[in-house]
Amino acid sequence: MRWHETPEWARYLTLREQRPAAFQDGALEIVTEADTVDRFAEASGKRLGVLYESPYHLLVVDLVKPVGADERRMFAYERLLPAVESGAVVAMPLYGDRLVLLRQFRHAPREDMLSFPRGFGEPGLSGRDNLRKELFEEIGAPEVTEIHYLGTVAADSGILGTRAEVFLCHVDRPQLRRGYEGIEAVELLSERELSARIASGGVTDGYTLAAFALYVSQKNGKE
Repeated sequence: MRWHETPEWARYLTLREQRPAAFQDGALEIVTEADTVDRFAEASGKRLGVLYESPYHLLVVDLVKPVGADERRMFAYERLLPAVESGAVVAMPLYGDRLVLLRQFRHAPREDMLSFPRGFGEPGLSGRDNLRKELFEEIGAPEVTEIHYLGTVAADSGILGTRAEVFLCHVDRPQLRRGYEGIEAVELLSERELSARIASGGVTDGYTLAAFALYVSQKNGKE
């Protein structure tokens, strides 16, 4: 079987039709011509297309080359696209004047990390709806009020195609949901305390750093 006839490549072509924005033109041209794909796959032994799919991510391997370059400069480039195209969120919850953060065990780096609550997009949910859902699940917040959109972040543009909306909001009575998605503790920090943790290397989560930077930048711009 030639590579362009494989299920992985058929799924890839369908995904291109479903999500054109994820395959838009750029400095790296995405190559899809069947004979070229076949020649590259045979010569390199590389697998192309959608190689893995879960409720959270799709592992996509594109065939790319610099715009205007010939086939000798082609290479396979992998990325993770979100299974649900939009709706991913990062929450900056305030309980009184304290920011609510979670200490969670994160599987990918295999370590405990301090971070703001966040969640993947879910079918049929807007960012604000997903925000309320995640905060109820992760800190048991019965009410989420005064929701303010801060912006959008891409925490690791080298591999992740996910863009998450960041919201500042107020919550009542955050609770420890120990064991849920690796949650080990809830920490309430002032802005100054969080800044000190970041400066000392106590916070390294990319989404949390990006969200706090958005918040601080917008706050400083209003002063």
